[in-house]
Amino acid sequence: MKTIGLIGGMSYSSTISYYEKLNSITNNLYDDLTTPKIYLSSLNFKEIEMLQHNNEWSKLGSILNEEAKYLEQLGVDILALCTNTMHKLSNEMMDSVSLEFVHIAEATAEKISDEKFRSPALLATKFTMEEDFYKDKLKKLGLNVVIPNEQQRDTLHKIIYDELCFNNINESSRDIFREIVDSVKSLEADSVILGCTEVGLLLNQDNSSLPVFDTVQIHCEKIIYSAKN
Repeated sequence: MKTIGLIGGMSYSSTISYYEKLNSITNNLYDDLTTPKIYLSSLNFKEIEMLQHNNEWSKLGSILNEEAKYLEQLGVDILALCTNTMHKLSNEMMDSVSLEFVHIAEATAEKISDEKFRSPALLATKFTMEEDFYKDKLKKLGLNVVIPNEQQRDTLHKIIYDELCFNNINESSRDIFREIVDSVKSLEADSVILGCTEVGLLLNQDNSSLPVFDTVQIHCEKIIYSAKN
């Protein structure tokens, strides 16, 4: 298998999920103890979060680019970014980097399209829900992206940053997520994208009234597929 480079720590709780899923998928694929060779660069999320909310995206792009170049020097073959929101800066990150890059939104769009869904609701940070960098990848494959209302977007964003990024699981927040899923049905959503890598801590196929597309699971499957081929 090719060597995988991960840029994570945004947040650590979702990066844990990446490491677990990448190894589990590989075990199942080979039906033995095979695991992928992984280099992980885990960033200080406090710095990242402050720059995000201060709208200092240029500086964030430089940070990601530096990490990508570092992983390239280590000899990785494939690069993946363990966060949905920071894919806003994927072009900046890959500037002068020649590695194969597995884009989370592209993998998710392909999966949804292959399964014949057309109107997924996007549950994520406000950055991801309100800007075009992610939605455009979905629309490119003909998907009609449904976005929760402004109050719901504020609530989702707050739960993600104040609770899930600390790996704090509150049942009241789980209920809110489920209520939002129920509400987007009226907007003709036919499925739900867990568009922040932490959202799977609260929402899954067992407690959602709509079919769920877990971006972490989808991304990890695509990473392993790319590493194997």
